[in-house]
Amino acid sequence: MKMEKVTNLYTIIQVICISVINLISFSVKAQNYVLSTQSEPTIEEALDKFGFTEQKIIISSDTIVYYLTDYTSKPAKLVLFIQGTDPFPIFFYQFKNEQARLIGWFKDDYKTLDSTYAYAIVAKPGLSGIFNKDEFTVPKKYNECNYREYRVNQIRLTIEDIKQHHLKDPEKIIVYGHSEGAQIAAALARVDTNITHLGFWSGNVLNNFYEFTLFERIAALKEQQSDSAAHTHIEELIDWYKNIKENPNSTGIDDWGFTNKRWSSYEEAPINDLLKIDIPIYSVFATEDESTPIETAYLLPIQFIQHRKNNLAFKVFINYDHSYRERKNDQIIDNWSKVFGEFIEWTNKTKSNND
Repeated sequence: MKMEKVTNLYTIIQVICISVINLISFSVKAQNYVLSTQSEPTIEEALDKFGFTEQKIIISSDTIVYYLTDYTSKPAKLVLFIQGTDPFPIFFYQFKNEQARLIGWFKDDYKTLDSTYAYAIVAKPGLSGIFNKDEFTVPKKYNECNYREYRVNQIRLTIEDIKQHHLKDPEKIIVYGHSEGAQIAAALARVDTNITHLGFWSGNVLNNFYEFTLFERIAALKEQQSDSAAHTHIEELIDWYKNIKENPNSTGIDDWGFTNKRWSSYEEAPINDLLKIDIPIYSVFATEDESTPIETAYLLPIQFIQHRKNNLAFKVFINYDHSYRERKNDQIIDNWSKVFGEFIEWTNKTKSNND
């Protein structure tokens, strides 16, 4: 049975199409390099420009690819970033005005770290290498392997590989994830004892579909839709989720670009993972977040207090959106670097049980 699209515009833009929102957020500050060439750029050129190396882990039925900052002497600390929802590679290229342009689909956090740190990003399944942005289509492997367990295992093996081959006397292994990446990071930290510090940035606290229904109720409270319309949309969301759970391993693409296998793999609320983690956790939320409801974020400190746990740092940024942008005097201020800087400062001040 195919779920009908929810017709409410608020729901479509603010709730379901998370990948589109993240695309807009990250495209604003994607890193760019213009090349003095009209030829198709190679991954080697991209790595050289951005200061990364490409590493591969070959296992029986798969190859995991990750990108690690280049170094002259082995660092002692690792920072690993887990990207959000969008189905995009780490490197794109594009032709404009008869020139090739390299695009790095990630923030420049790594540039703020000194030589004692390595910085890593793991390519999503099927998305290693470099792609033409104007001709890009999502590869089949991405849809087949884009589910929580795969991503957790992929990154866990990456951390082990970096620890064995690229770090000297490892001091810290810091993992931070944003949006969907935060959910993956929480699940990963629950099973990977190498991790010393966790950043949980703007991830949903409860089940995705519950939070979708919450957005519907919020829209009604703001008089953006009627109470009865909100209830109708919530019933549709519940029916949709029921259909997903009846066929949880399907890799067919739904109207929003995802698979049942992807949706069903995130059925456990991230708060359950976070409560089972004993290392320091740095959680970040934003009051104007259009993808993760701030209303559920406050459950985190309440639950940590209730469980007598004191390893949570709970940060809420007023007037920031999902990607930590703030509107002031008709200007958009990007505060991502500020958030990252405060996070790294916190890791330097906070001792971990795994240190």
